[in-house]
Amino acid sequence: MKKLPPLFLLLISGICTWIAVAQTDASQQKSPTFDDAIEIIKKYEGLSGASHWPFVGYGHKVMPGEKFTRGKALSAAEAEALARKDYAKLCALYRSYGADSLLLAALAYNCGPGVVAKSSVLSKLKAGDRDIEAAYIAHSKYRGKTLSQLKRRRQEELATLFVKHPVAANDTLAASEVEIVEENIEAINQAVEEQPHQPTEKIDSLAK
Repeated sequence: MKKLPPLFLLLISGICTWIAVAQTDASQQKSPTFDDAIEIIKKYEGLSGASHWPFVGYGHKVMPGEKFTRGKALSAAEAEALARKDYAKLCALYRSYGADSLLLAALAYNCGPGVVAKSSVLSKLKAGDRDIEAAYIAHSKYRGKTLSQLKRRRQEELATLFVKHPVAANDTLAASEVEIVEENIEAINQAVEEQPHQPTEKIDSLAK
């Protein structure tokens, strides 16, 4: 058998090592969860006080017909239950996107589904283009100005909830997370009144 040149063997070895590292990195990437998103929401929305009306809990805007008392703040437990209900509905809205439903729902929770629908983030994911970082970070602007806290939020959402190289297991996991919340929606609603909800739209001028 003819021996291969040492340089060629070195090249093949390097390629094999690179593939192994890439596969290891992908396999070690932590799968995002519903609870990961809730923690980010709580961190950046903050718990609204009585003076924050019409916002209650973690960024929930009170809509006509909802049974919330003006001047009365929700407890941390009530606020988290409400956030979980709101976020679960958004996850269900983007359920067809599998693992990406967690990220899209997180963006919609803060900016509203209308902004997400017009965003290049959604159009890229629809087209199978997973190079969404710049488009996603662009949703850090308010009235044309980038806000540092919003940028940090977008970066943390991406780092925590976005699976750059999804596999079937991740898609299944995301769907399971939504199903768990949907199955327990009645238990969640024990803490808050079941009312139609329109997600908060605090940011009215976001870059697409």
